[in-house]
Amino acid sequence: MAEDDEATGAGEPATGDAARLRSLLDIAKVIGATGRFEDLVELTAEEARRALDAASLSLSRWDRESGTFRTLVNVGLLGPSESRFPSDEVYPVSHWPAALALVEQRKGHVATADGTGEEAVLLRELGKDSLIATPIVVEARVWGQLSATRTAGQRRFSTADLDFANAVATQVAAGVVQADHFARIERLAFQDPLTGLANRRAVDQRLEEAMVEYTSSGAPVSLVLADINRLKQVNDSFGHDAGDRLIVAVADAVSRASGVAPGGLAARIGGDEFCIVVSGSAGSVAVAVAEELCRLVDSQPMSTGVSCGVASTDMLPGRVDAPARLFRLADAAQYRAKRAGSRRPVVAGQVSVEGPDGPPVDRRARRGRLAIDGSVVLESGLEMLDVLASSGPQARVEAVADHLLLLVDGAAWWVSYVAPGSDQLVGVSSSVQRFGEELDEDGVAQGLPGATFDLDDFPVSADAVRRARAFRVEIGAEGNDPAEEAVLVTAGYSGLLAAGVTGAAGGWLVEIYTDSISLPSTGFEPVLRALLALAVTGAAEQRAPVVASTVPAQPGKVVTQKTPPRR
Repeated sequence: MAEDDEATGAGEPATGDAARLRSLLDIAKVIGATGRFEDLVELTAEEARRALDAASLSLSRWDRESGTFRTLVNVGLLGPSESRFPSDEVYPVSHWPAALALVEQRKGHVATADGTGEEAVLLRELGKDSLIATPIVVEARVWGQLSATRTAGQRRFSTADLDFANAVATQVAAGVVQADHFARIERLAFQDPLTGLANRRAVDQRLEEAMVEYTSSGAPVSLVLADINRLKQVNDSFGHDAGDRLIVAVADAVSRASGVAPGGLAARIGGDEFCIVVSGSAGSVAVAVAEELCRLVDSQPMSTGVSCGVASTDMLPGRVDAPARLFRLADAAQYRAKRAGSRRPVVAGQVSVEGPDGPPVDRRARRGRLAIDGSVVLESGLEMLDVLASSGPQARVEAVADHLLLLVDGAAWWVSYVAPGSDQLVGVSSSVQRFGEELDEDGVAQGLPGATFDLDDFPVSADAVRRARAFRVEIGAEGNDPAEEAVLVTAGYSGLLAAGVTGAAGGWLVEIYTDSISLPSTGFEPVLRALLALAVTGAAEQRAPVVASTVPAQPGKVVTQKTPPRR
């Protein structure tokens, strides 16, 4: 390249070969030290502006579908209508013959303010004197455009500058390749490979951020959970390729439904499980998202439908202060939808569920329907215990407690143990989904790990443990044991479903506490009793229970917190 000794404007660097080579090396250094796409675009643009001694420089991306260049960044001395990171600076090539040649022929060009055409008009509007534009080519295709301007106080760009501008654009293209590589790696870390949706890691990050905002400003956070109905049946009948096609089709519906909410995040979080995170919008918006999802899936050919649950900080009676709790509430609502065969979403905190053939029905009027579902509940519980066949009795008992808690959308479960020959019931573990209606986390009495109480003070519980029985208590019901009702009143819950079991290795008591938004537990006493007996007799190893760390407990019965197994 011949050295250009033409005089330059004030402050203009030397334009010889050595200086230009140094400029290209400076761009390469920036590329090597920068990872994020947005940072690389900005810093590369700054280095390219200095290399070309331009007053301003813009990098734009070519959009083949719309036939436009969209500006990513403007750096340097900007005109009155320009911004550093424009959100809507778009140039249709149909209005710019030179830009069309740049795309079709990969041919750069120059323009001056005293010339003719659209670019001359734009230069005058921006207060610039000359322009040079050249394509950014990646993998033999036009990726975008580099355009630089100079002011009236500088030497005008000329066609003699095109070779060096092309060299600068080639360096920028190298940066684009690297940035796309980093962006691809980042996407893989937060993307489900089969569907292209976000993955569980991305959901956890978004929920953490949203809950921080909720805590500071009260901006609502909602979670829509859905899973595909009868996916296993599809896999077994038509093969896993058909199952994958169904997953991808539902993923498309999840993505489309998420667009109902501004900034909704669509994700696949498991084999047949999907979710949508909605932040900053009312809970009713999340419900609309879930309804749209159910509608879209139902309209697909050969659809098996989805079961959908919604939990929103905007629609719950108490404050939700952790993503895990919001997940648990949405999961319980989704489970209710699946059990009811509902074609519409079930919302945590609401008291009605729509069945497959009719409008919403008050759950308290569905007691007969729940009793009929007992065989299904027992079957799914047996499958769960089969999976835990090698686990000890405590893990299996806690799994039964969690299973029933989800089934009735209970408020909490508590597991206690009686050593062989003892009359003392020891609190072992618990899971609190919702605190009592009259008590919050700070108001519930505290207890020590391993604290005990005398079974003789609670004859109904004692009878359940010693004779392997189950019982229910509802606040205000005739014939309640005063001690058990006193526990409910003090703890702020409205109902209790419990069962006990005993054997050579000791006895266990499982208690499921319900509140005003739980499903009725009528008819589930035999199911709980049967599953609890199988959990203990079928355990791989009979060993003493492990007492976990203390959590708020009900007065008179000290229990401790242990993370329960998920379904």
